[in-house]
Amino acid sequence: MENQIEFYIPKNVSTRFEIIKGIGIRELIYTGIAIVIGLVNSIILNSFNANFLLSAGIVAVLGGGTFILNMKDNNDQSVISMVKSIIRFYSIQKFYKYERKDDIEFEKLFNNENFAKN
Repeated sequence: MENQIEFYIPKNVSTRFEIIKGIGIRELIYTGIAIVIGLVNSIILNSFNANFLLSAGIVAVLGGGTFILNMKDNNDQSVISMVKSIIRFYSIQKFYKYERKDDIEFEKLFNNENFAKN
């Protein structure tokens, strides 16, 4: 234990391999999955109405949107992770503990004589 050396990682230095700043292997996998889903949807849609531009737009929107929404900022958070945190925060039950003491006389406390008159 005495021979261990501690290294401190400065702020804004990523601890994982990133191809582009904020985009690593995991984000590229998510983008690839979204592109494949977009391709399947566009092939099905193209078989019904034969509109290539609409099909290409679906692939571009799904792929590009997933790429941008998964891009991490300097705090290692993406838009999708922030939305998941917000949903998790609002879905958990919150407890607010309070204690009421009976020795306070509320009638005297909120009497009109205790408030400043204008």
